[in-house]
Amino acid sequence: MPMSRSDQPAFSTLRAFTAAARHESIRDAAAELGVTASAVSHQVRALEDWIGAAVFTRATRQVRLTPLGKTLFRDLSRGFATIEKATAGARDKAVDSVLRVSALPLFTSVWLIPRLERFEALCARARTPISIEIDTRNALADFSDNKVDVAIRNVHRPSATLVSRKLLDLNAVPLCTRAVAKKIANLDDLARATLIHASARPDGWRRWFESYGRTDLRTRTGLSFDTIPAALDAAAAGRGVMLGIDPLVWDAPASAKLVIPFDGKRISAGAYFVMYRRSDRTRRAVRMFADWLVREIGADARRLSKLSRNARHPLPSIGA
Repeated sequence: MPMSRSDQPAFSTLRAFTAAARHESIRDAAAELGVTASAVSHQVRALEDWIGAAVFTRATRQVRLTPLGKTLFRDLSRGFATIEKATAGARDKAVDSVLRVSALPLFTSVWLIPRLERFEALCARARTPISIEIDTRNALADFSDNKVDVAIRNVHRPSATLVSRKLLDLNAVPLCTRAVAKKIANLDDLARATLIHASARPDGWRRWFESYGRTDLRTRTGLSFDTIPAALDAAAAGRGVMLGIDPLVWDAPASAKLVIPFDGKRISAGAYFVMYRRSDRTRRAVRMFADWLVREIGADARRLSKLSRNARHPLPSIGA
């Protein structure tokens, strides 16, 4: 349907004209735009109808600009260049140059840092440079103060106010050296051992024993550390038994000296989630990082599961 003289030509019509003018070919313009030659011809005809004059002289396989067409092509080319500059500038401003990540110390040291190079390579391929600032404090990230963009947290139930994507299910398992494990065949033996605590989970052991229904057990006074990596080092030094989060713990260097002293039921320790504000769902850096995390840890799940199976100490199972 021809356009009325009071209407402005559609953007697609102007694009079709400039492509045909640049190539001096309807067919080549169609190839550039991914449409049929008939569609480009229709757009050019509509433009000429709106102007009221020809913009091309036509030959069998070529079109040439009329004087009016040359003027229109020159002016539209300048206009399109201005549009491209404006949109590119807006995109550059929208791309995040810094991503602030809150992640727990163990996850950061044993899993995230060794893989950050892969994320950097992804950013390079996407031509999206992103600098990452990582906060490894145990305190829950406060999204209300705008000091964090993404949090990686171990929780049982993620906040309904955030976008939360599960990364890895976790289980709480006792860990100690093989020498210590020789003295631990059941829960009662474990209660008499030196228990290592981490301040990030001060009630971890109590809840673990409660999961077995053993609220009657009185445990020995143990050791307490402010981070899980420090507790792991203490367990690896033979100082006692700690609760580790299986299977991620097996990537920690200290875990090479540790085993699970006996088989028991699986006690959930929650799961790792990557979380961010709902309002940030369209932010390029946030989306790229979260998507990358989900893909990476999904591809790594089988390896982690194998490490977990290989860490079982060959001792009798407990009866609980």
